[in-house]
Amino acid sequence: MHLRIWLADVALDYTATAEAARNIIMDWARRRWCTIELVLTTIEHCDVMPRLPCERLFLGP
Repeated sequence: MHLRIWLADVALDYTATAEAARNIIMDWARRRWCTIELVLTTIEHCDVMPRLPCERLFLGP
């Protein structure tokens, strides 16, 4: 999934698994510390983006 995280006026684009994206959004809903977008793109565009930093931390419950 293409995940865009906005910190202040800076957009950071990452690729993340569906589970990691769901968990980061659930964490964000508890305490909104930035703006998050799920961007609809094709798989080809996700290959050139970096992975979400520390993505495996968001893979757990």
